[in-house]
Amino acid sequence: MIYKEYLLDTNIVIKVWNKYPTLLDSIENIEFIDFKISEDIAGELSVKEYIKFKEDFILSNKFLKLLGHIVNNNSPNDNEERLRDAFIKYEKNKNIYFINGEKISINDYSLIELCENNKDYTLVTEDKKMLRSAKIILDASRVLNFQEFLDELKDLNVL
Repeated sequence: MIYKEYLLDTNIVIKVWNKYPTLLDSIENIEFIDFKISEDIAGELSVKEYIKFKEDFILSNKFLKLLGHIVNNNSPNDNEERLRDAFIKYEKNKNIYFINGEKISINDYSLIELCENNKDYTLVTEDKKMLRSAKIILDASRVLNFQEFLDELKDLNVL
């Protein structure tokens, strides 16, 4: 049986919430498919998902459903050997990575590195720079945009 684990970027989670509000629940109910959210992504999403309830602010139910899918993402490895690769450069003072000349944020690089360290993860993002950069570092089959993600889920009879 195929086992798929998708690492979702912020823009994907928001698109799923807006266009396919029950999709994450559907994925959760299938044994051989799972989705993950990095701690950084969860932090970004939590800021957007505070809602006022009576006198307090609480996290929305759709955010709370993500809690069991959050994975630890250590800061990108600053290891010298990796950064000696001709196509990966890091500018510490700007906190920016350059992958084959393409500028991406430390958070974007962190997602790519998380996939690199977890061979079962497939990165899903709509960020064009991150897509191009990830395809250089990861096998191209482990990087999907939103439509490719939906197509794969259709092939797996989730949609």
